[in-house]
Amino acid sequence: VLFAYFPTYRDSPLKPQWSRLLAVGDASGIQSPLSFGGFGALTRHLGRISGAIDEALENDLLHKNDLGEINAYTPNLSAAWMFQKAMSVRMGQDVDPKFVNRLLATNFDVMNGMGQTTMMPFLQDVVRIDGLVGSLARSFVADPTFMPQIVTHVGIPTLVEWLGHVGMIAVYNMLHSCSPVIKPFVNKLDDPKERFLWKRRMEAWKFGSGNDYVFDE
Repeated sequence: VLFAYFPTYRDSPLKPQWSRLLAVGDASGIQSPLSFGGFGALTRHLGRISGAIDEALENDLLHKNDLGEINAYTPNLSAAWMFQKAMSVRMGQDVDPKFVNRLLATNFDVMNGMGQTTMMPFLQDVVRIDGLVGSLARSFVADPTFMPQIVTHVGIPTLVEWLGHVGMIAVYNMLHSCSPVIKPFVNKLDDPKERFLWKRRMEAWKFGSGNDYVFDE
């Protein structure tokens, strides 16, 4: 039996605590709380982070508030905590021994039926609004009596918080669709700090909605 300890953070990505110092990879908390794929998360964000660091250095935007925009709030990462919560058992909690297996079997069976456009992003730690809503709706139809058990297991407060993140994924998805219109105006901004901040916002909309995922032709 192999045991290991993987630190993850609920309020991730983590904001810098000091100026001129930026955490990346696992240290920044961008890894998935489901797969703990720190290296995969880093490579996924590598182009975005390296470009943002280059711009921050070029314009001397190294205050912790400016650096904090490089790893901004991404609702799809926050929403992944609900799945982690559903598959964990608290000390003293009475849970059906088959609960987690039933949860995984139902969801993966549904996602497999929806095809590669749903399955592959999820397996690579990219949560998208289309796959998420579609798989949840089909899971409810496939096993309606299981939903009340899931709600009881995770708790109403956690569920409400999760619904807020899901709503923000939809908002970020909509905002990302506006990025091609906004981008030319952002590139023409005279203030380098404003230009930097707006670029980071557009990146957050893209990655926070899962629109960074590239589907195979």
